[in-house]
Amino acid sequence: MYMHFNEDTRVKFPATIQFLKLGYNYQTLKGARIDFETKIFVDIFKESLEKINGRTIDDDEIINLLSEINLMLKNNDLGKEFYNRLISVEHSIKLLDLENYLNNTFTVVDELPFSIKECTEEGSFRPDINILINGIPVAFLEVKHPNNSGGIQVEFERMINKRLANSDYKKYFNMLQIVSFSNNMEYEDADDDIIDTVKAGSFYTTPNGKMTSFSFFREDVPNYHASYKLKEIDMDTVKNVVKDGGYNPEETDTQEFKTNLSDLTPCNRFITSFFDKERFMYMIQYGIMYLKETKKIHNEITNKDEEYYIFQKHIMRYPQFFATRAILKRFEQPEKNGIIWHTQGSGKTALAAFSNRVIRDYFGHKKVNTRFFFVVDRLDLLRQAKIEFENRGFSVITVENKIDFAKELKKPLDEKNEGIGTICVVNVQKLMEESKMPRVENEYNVKVQRIFFIDEAHRSYNLHGEFFKNLMTCDRNGIYIAMTGTPLLSKKERSNLKFGDYIHKYFYDKSIADGYTLRIKKEQIDTVAKAEIKANLEMENTNLDSADVYESDDYVDSVSKYIENDFKNFRYLNTDNSIGGMIVCRSNPQAKKINEWFKKNSKLTSGLVMSDSDNPAQADINKQNQINFRENGIPDILVVHYMLTTGYDVKRLKKMYLLRGPKAQSLLQTISRVNRPYKSPTGKVYQYGYIVDFIDIEAEYNNTLDAYIKELEDDVNTEGDDPVSLSGLIVDKENIKAKFDKYCQELKQFIQVDNLEQFTNMMNFYNKEALLKIKKLLIGVKECSIEFKLSRADEYSKLIDDDKVNKYLKTVNDRISFINLTTNTIDTLDIMNNEEVINVIYEFIKTKVTVIDLSKFVIGEEEYKKVTETIIGLQNEIKSNKNKKDIKIQKLEDLIKDIFRRLEMNEFTSIDDLSEELRTAYKEAKAINEENQRLSATYGGSFAFVKTLSEAVIESNIDRSDIEKLLIVIYNAIKDTVFDDALKAQGKLGFVTTTKAKVTVELIKSGLYKKIKNNYDSILEMLYVNLLLYKESI
Repeated sequence: MYMHFNEDTRVKFPATIQFLKLGYNYQTLKGARIDFETKIFVDIFKESLEKINGRTIDDDEIINLLSEINLMLKNNDLGKEFYNRLISVEHSIKLLDLENYLNNTFTVVDELPFSIKECTEEGSFRPDINILINGIPVAFLEVKHPNNSGGIQVEFERMINKRLANSDYKKYFNMLQIVSFSNNMEYEDADDDIIDTVKAGSFYTTPNGKMTSFSFFREDVPNYHASYKLKEIDMDTVKNVVKDGGYNPEETDTQEFKTNLSDLTPCNRFITSFFDKERFMYMIQYGIMYLKETKKIHNEITNKDEEYYIFQKHIMRYPQFFATRAILKRFEQPEKNGIIWHTQGSGKTALAAFSNRVIRDYFGHKKVNTRFFFVVDRLDLLRQAKIEFENRGFSVITVENKIDFAKELKKPLDEKNEGIGTICVVNVQKLMEESKMPRVENEYNVKVQRIFFIDEAHRSYNLHGEFFKNLMTCDRNGIYIAMTGTPLLSKKERSNLKFGDYIHKYFYDKSIADGYTLRIKKEQIDTVAKAEIKANLEMENTNLDSADVYESDDYVDSVSKYIENDFKNFRYLNTDNSIGGMIVCRSNPQAKKINEWFKKNSKLTSGLVMSDSDNPAQADINKQNQINFRENGIPDILVVHYMLTTGYDVKRLKKMYLLRGPKAQSLLQTISRVNRPYKSPTGKVYQYGYIVDFIDIEAEYNNTLDAYIKELEDDVNTEGDDPVSLSGLIVDKENIKAKFDKYCQELKQFIQVDNLEQFTNMMNFYNKEALLKIKKLLIGVKECSIEFKLSRADEYSKLIDDDKVNKYLKTVNDRISFINLTTNTIDTLDIMNNEEVINVIYEFIKTKVTVIDLSKFVIGEEEYKKVTETIIGLQNEIKSNKNKKDIKIQKLEDLIKDIFRRLEMNEFTSIDDLSEELRTAYKEAKAINEENQRLSATYGGSFAFVKTLSEAVIESNIDRSDIEKLLIVIYNAIKDTVFDDALKAQGKLGFVTTTKAKVTVELIKSGLYKKIKNNYDSILEMLYVNLLLYKESI
């Protein structure tokens, strides 16, 4: 008997069994009663709700509840109303038991079709494993076999570009809270960063439209899997699951299947870690958060700034998940205070927001009220925190002085109850000057627990320990959670300040591996430039640690010229003018002078950000420069002193120039400003943040990378703690050279010759997967070339022939494009331009020299012109066609595919034969478009009606002429009334109802109604979707 070895037997069925080992029930689709609109399993739903609500629920109540849920799911709110209903405890019928997770019913269903038309799965999507709680589909897991073509990235792209982009699926993703993906492989090595696409591992997310991003989930609890108590599943159950999935139960007897049943495969470990019932319910209840972000755009017509909103749905990253749980664990200890050390860029403000809900419920169960304070030490951070919390739906109270702080401390309850909670953001910059802090007063003896989150706790609170001690006297029963991006508080300081010890850690190595932060590349200042800067100092004292020197006109002029040229070159080599720079100065006078130099001498724009008590207007200038740099892409460079070196997150900030002295404080924090992931408007993805440190100018300074890393480690390592290693965080040209050598070694597997002609011929023998691997490696070599140039590493730059690499890359791209032309013809012709298609075909034909007489196929000659004109004509007809799914276009695609197949198989003996076949395809494409134009003229030029006609002919049994008559009646009834915005507001149901009211009587009179009544609604629904698709006003 033939045994399968595929995605189902290797991953899907073993993963399904793993859910059963966690205590989930298995549900077959056979005979199941499923509500079509919501995909809720009605019998499980009813039985579960009766159990968790402790009463009988009659069928009418269930029907009304399903109808209520269906209406919520149709909202254009990313499912916010439904989510709030899902976790609500205030309704008469609860959907989930949040108090006792075991009281809920957890079920898995394989291949549940999320269909959009009853009685057919056409147009549906079918996730591999669907997870239900109380019969409600709230999550799914898509699986692929290891080393699948394109890797896990294929699933990400399908999710965003196909499923989330499909308006028919919107309501289902409003219901689904979590979607996950696994190709049953370990996560890739963090050093494999040639391109920004992960290929292997298990990932999760929450549906967030086009802004959906995918997160790793790395187990954080030691020995979690080794100690997990799994349920025993007998082989009869395993065989039944496989049989229910359409396979022979004997598939389970193979050694391969038994191997994949292991609890410790990558996919099964992910299931145990993420979908453990208690953890899964915790993520549903606390791990989802909606954001409403306000953006401003300038209306050129009205010359006014206008506000618009961006709505998002976020889910906890795994370090936030484990940190919030660690906080609750700490609360069970006598010492409740503690430190959360999460590296910069890991989302500490979001962590505080997620923690708010978790902590509020924890103390709520103890009948204790909670009040939350988020403590910062700068005005700009107060503003930033206020915006971030408000975006997440919190009510925010801001405090900047002792009187207001005292008022808030006196309140046992929050006064504002809108949103999801209240947070008091406190700027303690001025309060630090106070010798005494205000004290808590509780006049009414209300049970209240105050929680203080201390942001960037390493910075302002460790100076002799006095300020933090004073802060803690505000409320001696308060809980103080300090958050830091670097471990700058020693064990002794932590004890002295009664911080408590670390609650949770998330360090650079994981953050880089998870893609939340980048490595930092230290660029060298070339020897000539160093000498020139020092030579230009026309003074006796050339000690660069002297203010007389580093604030001098000579020094400022030399350094500014260097930075200007270097930053221009940085943008040029990256072909990206969107990236910004920052110059971190040593003093206010130096910052002012450098900013003035750029204003007077450079086309680069600059903005000054610094504290200046002598100039009150500087505070407003600071604010505007920060906002413009972050949100509007101007100025090109920020010139700063003291400010913005911590807590200021701007993704476009990719290069920093440090004008510091030896042993500068908070150096790691400062350079980490450039380590945020960034994708430019042109699509370039950055692998590094870049720094230039002018301390290297000092002759006696050892500027090797090892010495630099040691200085950083000395800055963060503290006596009494385990030493922290920063190896791998900072890289230089030597690291890039090692990466280049690795790429070259891998390329030798594919490229054995240094001959472009032979290389081109060899590429014809590789499949698409191998070609994509070669392309990836060649792109890696190109990136190394750019990095060598940025580092001025001429000794390594000369190892790479950029021209040859580009030619190799073009050859590989041409071959991939030709494969795409032969397998996905219409879409490929639609997205490529004429010149690209002609070039791909021309380059391919050149390799067929032994078969085709190339003397007739020379650029400029008659035969070449004939072929290219035909290809251009064919491609233009395809591009202009507005219904690529038309059956006639699909038949045309088969015709063109056959032409390319025959070309690849050497079946054409002359250019004339090829030209004639292409001309046949061109004539067919032209005829299809002419017919569509004729039809569209019947409907006032509307292609939405033409597409609807084409679809209705295929999907119904109605005669084509009757469908044409129906659409003419509809067109005449609704013309001059249909607009894109009006259609969206009306909704599909509203459009169908309104249109039927206008045309049904006429259809009855004409005798058409009897012929079309069974498909009446579905044809109107098609038309609605197509009108939106073409954005037509008729």
